[in-house]
Amino acid sequence: MVTSRTAKRYSREDAQTIIAKLKTKPFEDLHPLFKEGSLPSFYEIEGDTTGSLLPWDPETPWWVKLQSVILFDSPLGRWTGKRFMTPFNEGKRGKGINLFQNRVLPRRFRFDTSIQKAKADQKPCLVLDYVHLPLSLFSIRDELRKIDDGVFLGQGYAKLPWDKEHFLLVYFAICALQ
Repeated sequence: MVTSRTAKRYSREDAQTIIAKLKTKPFEDLHPLFKEGSLPSFYEIEGDTTGSLLPWDPETPWWVKLQSVILFDSPLGRWTGKRFMTPFNEGKRGKGINLFQNRVLPRRFRFDTSIQKAKADQKPCLVLDYVHLPLSLFSIRDELRKIDDGVFLGQGYAKLPWDKEHFLLVYFAICALQ
């Protein structure tokens, strides 16, 4: 017998309303929200999402923000979300790609997904590892947790070649689309 499961999905307009509320929160208020979140399953996040950057860490250097703006929020394309394409679970890596509002390159910056411990609290989270990010001085790592049905809060980390550890740059939110 096959059981039918449904995951919460949103219209683009409803998702943007949810994300707009999260954008009003200060950077420091997002820490506990992330820590209270849970590990998303592939089923909950599969397919296309819509997303937006949330507040930056006030300590982020201006030149790091500038590179991020060039890559994710410029006339070359505005980041609009992510697509999760293949399953991930304990010991298995999945695949995904970022989505952009751009006719020439609407999908770019592939990532691998895996379940690992979050830097914030050492509890499980979904890690997005950008091993294929071209022309970047940074090693990029996103960590993602479910904060509500169909709503996910992420922490964006970077590491420069001379750094030993990734450092937190920015929060972002994504919502699963219908």
